[in-house]
Amino acid sequence: MSPYPLDPVRAVGPMRLVLTSYPTREAAVAAARGSVERRLAACAQLLDVESRFWWRGRVETAPESLVVFKTVPKRVGALFAFLKSTHPYEVPEIAEVDVPRVEPGFLRYLATTLDASAIAPPARTVTRRGGPRARAVRRLPRTRARPHRPSR
Repeated sequence: MSPYPLDPVRAVGPMRLVLTSYPTREAAVAAARGSVERRLAACAQLLDVESRFWWRGRVETAPESLVVFKTVPKRVGALFAFLKSTHPYEVPEIAEVDVPRVEPGFLRYLATTLDASAIAPPARTVTRRGGPRARAVRRLPRTRARPHRPSR
């Protein structure tokens, strides 16, 4: 069992980003490959960054490779455990970001890639308030009152 919660209480989104950094690009590539092959993440992006951080009483600067893993809520605990067990750092930063809104096509990709038995979300488009009107919605009639005009 993972010491990390599988789904934070306030998390509402269907997708999670998990971020961590590695001291070398090779270590980052190995972590990305391992997580994708195990289907803990659908994909992983690697970025070369320069980090500044406190370590043992001093400010350090080091080049690192940041990895952004894209996954679903039910895989986060296992992904955290995998990253923790294979990470070269003494105290690795492994952080989860809840993504509350995802393009439906990408969400279907996540669901089918990480869980073959999952039912893919419907392909319908969800409209938001203030979005385009549906044809069946009629316009409300104008009120009898004249619009208020500010005095000059």
